[in-house]
Amino acid sequence: MNSNSINSHPGRFAGLAWGAALTTALAASLQAQPYYDFDNGTNTGWRTSTAHPSTITYPTDALGGHAYRLQGTPLATPSGSDTTNSRVISVLTNRVYTNFYAAVDMVAWNTNQDSDMVIGLLGHAYGNEAFPATSQVYDPSNYPYNPDIPNGLIFNVRIHDYRSYTGPGNAGPLGSADQMSAWSFNNFFGQPYLALPVTVTSARFRWVPGHAYRLVLSSTNALGDSPKYYTSSIYDVNDLTMPLLSMTGDDSYNTASDSIPRYGYAGVFAYKLSDGDYDPTVDVTFDNFYVGETAPVTMVVAPAIPHGKVGAPQVINRVPVSFKNFHPVASGIAFNATTLTTTNTVNTNAIKLFLNGVDVSAGLVISGPATNATVSYSGLASNVVYAARIVLQDALSRSTTNEWTFDTFSDPYLASPAVKVIEAEDYDFNSGQFIDDPPASGYANYDAPNDTGTIINSGVGYVDQVGTPGGVDFFDYDGGVHQGENQYRHSDPVGTQQGNFAAFVYGDVSASVLPYGTSQSYDTQRTKYSSLNATLQEYIVERTEGGEWENYTRIFNGSKTYNAYLRAAGGLAQPVRLDQIAAGPVTNLLGRFNVPSTFFVHNYRYAPLVTTNGDLALVNLSGTNTVRLTMDSPQNDATKDGLSLNYVVLVPAVPQLYSSATVNGTYTPELSVLVDTGNKKFTVPRNGATRFYRIGWTSPLTISGVALSGPNVVLSYQ
Repeated sequence: MNSNSINSHPGRFAGLAWGAALTTALAASLQAQPYYDFDNGTNTGWRTSTAHPSTITYPTDALGGHAYRLQGTPLATPSGSDTTNSRVISVLTNRVYTNFYAAVDMVAWNTNQDSDMVIGLLGHAYGNEAFPATSQVYDPSNYPYNPDIPNGLIFNVRIHDYRSYTGPGNAGPLGSADQMSAWSFNNFFGQPYLALPVTVTSARFRWVPGHAYRLVLSSTNALGDSPKYYTSSIYDVNDLTMPLLSMTGDDSYNTASDSIPRYGYAGVFAYKLSDGDYDPTVDVTFDNFYVGETAPVTMVVAPAIPHGKVGAPQVINRVPVSFKNFHPVASGIAFNATTLTTTNTVNTNAIKLFLNGVDVSAGLVISGPATNATVSYSGLASNVVYAARIVLQDALSRSTTNEWTFDTFSDPYLASPAVKVIEAEDYDFNSGQFIDDPPASGYANYDAPNDTGTIINSGVGYVDQVGTPGGVDFFDYDGGVHQGENQYRHSDPVGTQQGNFAAFVYGDVSASVLPYGTSQSYDTQRTKYSSLNATLQEYIVERTEGGEWENYTRIFNGSKTYNAYLRAAGGLAQPVRLDQIAAGPVTNLLGRFNVPSTFFVHNYRYAPLVTTNGDLALVNLSGTNTVRLTMDSPQNDATKDGLSLNYVVLVPAVPQLYSSATVNGTYTPELSVLVDTGNKKFTVPRNGATRFYRIGWTSPLTISGVALSGPNVVLSYQ
């Protein structure tokens, strides 16, 4: 049997009945502690598959305890009707659950792209329900649980599903893309395989090696409810305040032959797909497992979740939220540093806050009990893109990190004359024709499944303007339009959508659920859209491939020098190139937007335009100019459909600080720096006993003062 035949399923089995046998099974289940952190270096109470070669070890985890590493290799030859595919399945048999909430940390996995694994959580794991159609009574004693051939529901991440390589050991140009989904895991004829999904797959994101992710799978239905609803989410362990991606679905999407038990155990698994990979093994490390009838009862407010390690320090109630756009400077940063216990404490003297790599902890105001300290910071500057990091330590010297990004731009600032905004979907039309300062346009009251709405600013905006293909106004590998992905420019093959439109069975639980199994989520709606109509949302360019591009012709004020930021979301980190187009084929590279991974294409942030040295690029153009956005990655399946582009914003440039270890040495840009243009000062981390600084700018600037402030150097300029 080919275990990669995930769309195959045998005939329908009918006549399910549930009676006294179920009551007996539930009564016999054990009540036990729902947490299992493996710190004792054992898996007591777990049942693990044995039919395939496997090794279980307990490596040291990040908090000084132990984790749970599952490694497996293929069978040399099939055993009966089984397959040789590597797999390790491990289930906690503390009790049988109907409604359940299960969670686990994924702390390491095989990052070799030659390995195509399905790894994740298993719920409702129980005996084989593939009984003959003539059976009318379900008797668990006839179908005992076997960890080698379970039935159940899996919330899985398929690692390296979309990739580009030519042989063993080839890591590919930019890595690979992963996918998540919830599937039934069925045992028919003595072998398990992936059957049909309970939610349609979300793809084109990538787990970043070195990060840890927390997976959550839950069903809150009572026994006998039909359909049963399942929710699955992925969190970055370094930011448990909100999920990176969530989906929900139900078991009615399956045919009855792909039935999921109505109760069962919960556990973890690693399963190797049969696709001829050069690396046939499985290798994944889990930690901090939890399963209960409901989520842990804590003071953490959804969508945030508690840390998997009970008593570990964590950040809750944080302002601003992750990926926050237009955060008011006056609101500052605020959070609680807590252990979610009444006994273990946070070391308040060790609380650290870093902004763009600079330690600003001296500005923290801390109050309240050490088990739940209130922390605030009021030193933010306007019109800055921040990468923030909070580090906490508890009384046991265990340390955790919270990382996120936000900006302090404002809607009025982006609409002001000081700034120039180029919408990604407003590329040239009719062989280089353009609208210099176009109004917002598009479709209000938009019905995505039927592609209908009320058109706004037709003819004066870019909506439905027809671009000239063939490398004139744009270059796209697709020769024709894609229905459903041409919501703004209906005649062009460039993917243009109102927000992020996706096909799910029940949609993304964080978005508005629409009919026909679709969902639509949106970036921040600016006033330029809402003032025309509250239902006119932002448009994006999506369905990108490496090498594709769009041209944008605008009139520039030559007296202004800008820094540029691209508002984008990316499941896989990719560069986007910005060029000035001169006569003929000549281009002038202005810089690259190195769009970082935001995990999925609905998590937006700003990426700065930088030079090859990494410092902020300066854009100074005069008169009518054409600039080009190019997806600056190879054309391959690993990077396809990996970006959502909203707009480019050109803002007044700020000075750049450079430093060197010697006065006549090579000066390189300070990449960890806070620039306060209002007070004319730079703040940078100390770097060695002696450091020399220079300011790069369009006109001469003078360093007027140098001071040490804790771990930082503060330079004033004029």
